[in-house]
Amino acid sequence: MFQTLSLPQPLGIVRDRCAASTSKRSAAMCAFGLIGLLTSTAARADTDEPHFDSIGQQAIFGFGGAMTRADMLKSAALIPVDYENNYIIGGGYQFFPYEISGVKLGVEAGIAGRFGEGFTGEVWGGGVIRYDQIRLGDNLFLSPAFTAGLSFVNKAQPGREANEEREDQGNARALFYLGPEINIAFSEDSSTEFFWRLHHRSGAWRTLGNMKGATNANVFGVRYKF
Repeated sequence: MFQTLSLPQPLGIVRDRCAASTSKRSAAMCAFGLIGLLTSTAARADTDEPHFDSIGQQAIFGFGGAMTRADMLKSAALIPVDYENNYIIGGGYQFFPYEISGVKLGVEAGIAGRFGEGFTGEVWGGGVIRYDQIRLGDNLFLSPAFTAGLSFVNKAQPGREANEEREDQGNARALFYLGPEINIAFSEDSSTEFFWRLHHRSGAWRTLGNMKGATNANVFGVRYKF
């Protein structure tokens, strides 16, 4: 069950010389020799540290959904949620240059049109973290992801966003962007997947634009990876 530890040949030679040595000077030299050999051996053997792998995977995606009157947490419940008469259609591009222990790290840029009670445009960009792939069945895989960055609009969308801007006496044009997301694929190596995302804009308690909240939208989309 247990195995006897055997030292590499250089360590064994130093050990034998140390055992035969009687002078203090020789003992000190032997000790330094042992430390040096142990350190170099450990450095050569240390190959299990996590490291970044370059993957260069890219993706494009499109989505559509409805904007809500609720805050971020309540909007994520999907049903029941109080939706307003505003809708959003958009798309974007993702690039994942690195992966570490199954976690992908990348960047995202997107553009969307918001319409219903008025028409406004939005662009956003940020970093993305994604974990692939949680197996739920033989042909069902789940991948959670999260995007965080900045979002810019030409003006506040009539509805919750415009109301929040007026109540906070703020400016909704430049705010934080958050996009928690769940992706579903039907094979492990599929290039196509479907997703739900909470499309969120806010000032993060008046950090940007003197705004507390702004908009939330539940969107569904499809992504193609290449």
